Amino acid sequence: MNITEIKRRLTCQLNSQEAKSIIQFVTGLDQKGQVLNYGKNLTPYEEREILTILEKRKGGFPLQYILGSWSFMGANYTVGPGVLIPRDDTEVVVTSVIPFLQKQSKPRIIDLCAGTGIISITLNRMFKDAQVYALELSERAIPYLEENIKNLAPEVKLCKGDLKKLYREFEDENFDLIISNPPYIKSSEITSLQKEVQKEPAMALDGGYDGLYFYRDILELWTPKLKKGGMLAFELGEEQFSDVKAMMADKSFTNIMGYRDLGNIYRAINGTVNT
Repeated sequence: MNITEIKRRLTCQLNSQEAKSIIQFVTGLDQKGQVLNYGKNLTPYEEREILTILEKRKGGFPLQYILGSWSFMGANYTVGPGVLIPRDDTEVVVTSVIPFLQKQSKPRIIDLCAGTGIISITLNRMFKDAQVYALELSERAIPYLEENIKNLAPEVKLCKGDLKKLYREFEDENFDLIISNPPYIKSSEITSLQKEVQKEPAMALDGGYDGLYFYRDILELWTPKLKKGGMLAFELGEEQFSDVKAMMADKSFTNIMGYRDLGNIYRAINGTVNT
């Protein structure tokens, strides 16, 4: 079987991008290489590996876990079972805070529920003078976070523990930016998610009965940790913008702004502490 034939077989059951990613993972040929080598025959090992991956995908195992890495905003992150998979949705909250950070000198930033570290690491790579912390509780996720920090942004400081307790470790008015992509799926909806998503850790998905559990905790416990004029930013689930905006307003945040994704869904929100 050659490159063209295996790609045709894969795209009959998966999308085109997944097919290209699998072929590159096994053969080392990127998209351009696959075009230039369209007639190249696979080795028996390569063919067997590709078909094994196909069967895993058909069984609902996430491609990102199979490949062991995934790209986010120009960098490749180590991923695997036990950690939330990086998604393009998170670009919305990252880009929403860039104009604010561009006006800060040596900003102090903390990423709550850091997971793979895509938020904290991306911001550290963008703002070299920033002091960035990544906080994570999950013992299954922390090894991935540690490896990604080591490989991509060694300056990021890892904080292991529960955001409901570790806030005590920081003085009030300590941070210019607190940012988080917290678990935000309603508990009752977890079992109805796509089977691939259900392979991800429930701890990183389950936001309580209304999906807002972590927003409440972060607003209550971490708002005092922001400097005057500091910013709090969240990634949002669908139809959560109004609720989170009201919660932020109740905590005296101003300049509250929502940011939509390509599907026109509010995917991020931020606001600043009243000065």
